[in-house]
Amino acid sequence: MTGTIPVFSWTKQNEELRQRITGHIDETVFAAGVNRARAFLGSTTIYGSSYKIDLSNALNAADLALLANKEPYLTMVSYLPPADSSGKWDFCVWKTPGCMAVCLGIASGRMNHGAETLASRDFDMNKTVVTQAMMKRAELFMADRPAFIYQMIVEIQSHLNTARRKGIKAAVRPNGTTDIPWESVAPVIFTIFAEIQFYDYTKAPLKVRRNAPANYHLTFSRAETVENQRNAAEWIAAGFNAAVVFSSDKYSLPETFEGMPVLNGDLHDMRFKDLPGHWVGLSAKGAAKKDTSGFVVQV
Repeated sequence: MTGTIPVFSWTKQNEELRQRITGHIDETVFAAGVNRARAFLGSTTIYGSSYKIDLSNALNAADLALLANKEPYLTMVSYLPPADSSGKWDFCVWKTPGCMAVCLGIASGRMNHGAETLASRDFDMNKTVVTQAMMKRAELFMADRPAFIYQMIVEIQSHLNTARRKGIKAAVRPNGTTDIPWESVAPVIFTIFAEIQFYDYTKAPLKVRRNAPANYHLTFSRAETVENQRNAAEWIAAGFNAAVVFSSDKYSLPETFEGMPVLNGDLHDMRFKDLPGHWVGLSAKGAAKKDTSGFVVQV
């Protein structure tokens, strides 16, 4: 391996990581996998940030005092191509037509492909450095799953080290724009990083993800279909929150929806901090502002 991409090897600096994987992954196999990942990814990392992640990491004491979980956390997120946008794979098997049409991963901000492309579903994943990175992660995930997971582990350990230096806890969101059941795909990450709070949104039926690890917080994502809304009711009945997108801006979200209070989900990304028994209200963004499918609730 040449250039600026460092070769992974076992040193005193990563002894804690070696101890974490002991009994789970052979250290020689692990190192080889990390180096395959780095050779493939180049300067691309699996985890990164976003506006809302940065907002979450900037919460001050006054902000935190208003939340159910008041402790400060440092979080990060991973973005792969949502739904069918890669043109090769589907990373959102419980998607609905409405969410596919307005997904933030293809229809908002630097990831917005434009109305014409959203309608045709003919995405150019070479469009920007952002989409290129999303595709590169997906290609590694599909071509060499162990290497992807081992590089994930390295980045999570580094993230944890950074959080410790700041004197706060670490959180991780594996699915920024996908709906991969990580508790099935890579259960080892929840075991070896038991002190880290993982979290995600999902559209999966409750029966599929009911047994997620204790350190993996899930919020259901409501959409426009009868089946999805039936699933939302099941998640809510089991004590989970569900997110819903409203047509209003983030300062004008309704106080209640379908008989349950609404909290403002736009204030931060860390859903494990939300008080149970609430809808997580999100304002429509990007293409979602023009949604007519029913995915966005008109208020």
